[in-house]
Amino acid sequence: MKDKNNFFKRFSRIVSILVLFCYGSTVQLFAQQTTFQYEGQYHDYVIPLQTTRQYILLTAVGGDGGRIQFKNSFEDFKVGGGRGAFLKAYFKIGNASNNLKPGSTLRFIVGGSGESKLTAGSTGGGGGGGTGIAYKEVGTQKWTLLMVAGGGGGAGYDLLGGRYLGKPGPAYRQGEEGDGKGGESGADNGGGAGAFGDDIYRDGLVGTKYGKHAKAGWSGGPDAGEPTGGVCTGSGPQGGWGFGAGGDGRATAYFSGGGGGYTGGDDGGNAGGSGGTSFVNTSMVPLFVLGLEQGTTTSPANGYASLELVDESPYKSIRFAYNWLDCIHDYSNSTNNGTNIQLHNWMATDAQWWAISPEDRTIRSKLNNAKCLDLSHGNTANGTNIQLWDCNADDAQHWVYNGLYKTIHSGKNSEKCFDAKDGTQNPTNANLQLWDCQYTNNNQKWNISGATTVSDVSNMKHIVPVLATGFAVHSHTGAESGSNIQLWTKDNTNTAEQWYFDGLAIKMRDHQNLCIDLSQSSTSNGNNIQLYSCNGTNAQKWLYDGISQSIRSVVNPDKCMQIEKNTDGVYGKRSNVNIYDCNGSDAQQFLIQE
Repeated sequence: MKDKNNFFKRFSRIVSILVLFCYGSTVQLFAQQTTFQYEGQYHDYVIPLQTTRQYILLTAVGGDGGRIQFKNSFEDFKVGGGRGAFLKAYFKIGNASNNLKPGSTLRFIVGGSGESKLTAGSTGGGGGGGTGIAYKEVGTQKWTLLMVAGGGGGAGYDLLGGRYLGKPGPAYRQGEEGDGKGGESGADNGGGAGAFGDDIYRDGLVGTKYGKHAKAGWSGGPDAGEPTGGVCTGSGPQGGWGFGAGGDGRATAYFSGGGGGYTGGDDGGNAGGSGGTSFVNTSMVPLFVLGLEQGTTTSPANGYASLELVDESPYKSIRFAYNWLDCIHDYSNSTNNGTNIQLHNWMATDAQWWAISPEDRTIRSKLNNAKCLDLSHGNTANGTNIQLWDCNADDAQHWVYNGLYKTIHSGKNSEKCFDAKDGTQNPTNANLQLWDCQYTNNNQKWNISGATTVSDVSNMKHIVPVLATGFAVHSHTGAESGSNIQLWTKDNTNTAEQWYFDGLAIKMRDHQNLCIDLSQSSTSNGNNIQLYSCNGTNAQKWLYDGISQSIRSVVNPDKCMQIEKNTDGVYGKRSNVNIYDCNGSDAQQFLIQE
């Protein structure tokens, strides 16, 4: 059933039954899933009238801030801009007042990256544009803002040689969305824009407090009074178009552009622009919200937005595999920091529903999705208690569900797992703790609905990419240390593509002294994956994520195996396998098969 679901998921990405082009936008009248890339214009989507799906999952990522690059005979350096914020939210489809109604329009305004400063001179990079999603209910002309992901701030540089990273778009936190105004600026331009363009929410203002050239994106454009996107009109390195626009770097001073967003980011002077803030319309009662800060980059990219019509809620039960009537439970339905986590008989209360987010590897409570499963005091010693705590991005709150063994691994030490203390002897109220992973220990096995698992890991042989199921991961020159890992035609008689899963190691089935290995232990994007003599290092340890179908490196579980197109420009024979930032794309999804 999982393979069948994946087929329809991929098919719906390719096919839109009817597409209508109109001024300034593309209206997609039917698609179960689609992604909108930056094009400097908005895109509209009509929720299908006949959809039977219960939820719509919306994702928005702001544009990155521009970098600084300078090279001469004395030095060669790059300074990264801030990355745009990542934001996703589930909304209910239906006819209630706070639902998204079939036949209504969603408008996607995707932020562009800020222009980079690539020549000598004291100025900063442009800020990234914010990415906004607005909603117009069927039968009305009123637009409602649903969400905004802030753009990143531009990098800074001054005459004294100071180099300053741009600030990323900050993570969304309810109640911290900002005031919708333009970002503060030390001069007439540079600040990122606000979300709207009316008397309350406005462009950056003229004068010494706000950058005046960054436009909000709600007023103007081809449809006055509608959300259309805006652009900065200054003369420095260009800020990204978006909702609102990123601020320009100042051409004649030292200022870098602030990112656009719900509130524009400050220009930061020569110290790097601030990211724009993010926003979610909580009056529409989103079922689940996840907002992430994404750091900095020397390769700034445009933002993007996507939607998916889904039936399943993001919340899952985590059931004890030894006795499916028991599941992970928040003691006394409390959301206080330090609340204990234990087994309990299934009651279907919110204390037993959890959102497992592959983007940040957290497990969040339905009682309050700002609360995460957490290691007490960040310890990884055997017996450390697992509790509820404010989500804080620490590795003590990062987890991976291993679909090979049905184990849940800690982000602080991948060889430590969820363990129900004496659960097989006395499951009622058994305490949840951390313990050395033991792959045959029933106290450590968990079932999660919708996750990809295998029936018997000892029988699994092939690693098959979902983009090219007629091919399998293969050792190019066979049983030889240093052999490249790539795709080849799937063939049950070919021993060069048959693997043995031994704990976290992936060994050649017929030559178990050879392991799939991360070259030089480097997790730099694009680094090669090879076959190498087994040595027990983390470079040879991998986690098969049953939630995202990705294969994560234990060196850094935020890095995943990825297939590249071959020399014919397709995914297939001779496609190389390397490492890249985990991003949930099809190129990072694999099935483990016999």
